[in-house]
Amino acid sequence: MNHNTTATRSPVIVRPVGHAQLRNMALALSTLLDCIEADEASPRLGIFYGFSGYGKSIGAAFATARTGSAYIEAKSIWTQRSLLEAIAEELGIIRPAPTGPKMLRQIIDELNRSPRALIIDEMDYLVKKHMVDIIRDIHDATPIAIMMIGEEALPAKLKEWERFDNRILVATAAEACGPDDALKLRDHYCTMVTLTDDLALHFQERCKGVTRRIVVNLQEAQRAAAAEGAAQIDLKWWGKRSVRNGDIPTRRSMSFTGGRS
Repeated sequence: MNHNTTATRSPVIVRPVGHAQLRNMALALSTLLDCIEADEASPRLGIFYGFSGYGKSIGAAFATARTGSAYIEAKSIWTQRSLLEAIAEELGIIRPAPTGPKMLRQIIDELNRSPRALIIDEMDYLVKKHMVDIIRDIHDATPIAIMMIGEEALPAKLKEWERFDNRILVATAAEACGPDDALKLRDHYCTMVTLTDDLALHFQERCKGVTRRIVVNLQEAQRAAAAEGAAQIDLKWWGKRSVRNGDIPTRRSMSFTGGRS
């Protein structure tokens, strides 16, 4: 006996693999390569900095993969020992020394024996905890390049440490997501629906070039299209839907007549 049943299923969204090849990925890699390829007598510290949501960490991951660099992401609660332990673990040091000075010596010895560039994400936390001199110690005692990733004010913050600041070879500002990048993000994330240029560029403009927010809106548009069974969506289809751009919504003004209750 045949049974004909119709089930309602939620739309299936295929998650993209990897990252779209964005401008800031190329800038991060170029910054690191400038430090790696510097003359022997030159400093080898680099900074890649910019506003939150610009895709700096994605750029750092791209540079890490392309160069085989060591990568750590600093945390707000780290101590000097936490920093040294993270670097030691990333370098494959199996038995870290029991004291900070000895662990630093282990790291320096390992990097001299097998040089690898070092990428430090969320560098602002290390600046706040006054741990920049540990990075300088590693830089001065090894031949490696070090690229630091941080927020817009990172270069200005590092001016406080003159002996550190004068070792910075290059400081590169991450860029806001432009139209070309917005279309690349659309092509990468919108795999289940055709999303036209005008809608992708609408998100780019309304989100002021913040990559993270553009992606959020692209994903939201794809989910909405899948729920409605729309194969192609454009700015007209989007209509008056709101764009998630971080703006705080304002209450509608209301006028009251009569006295207080």
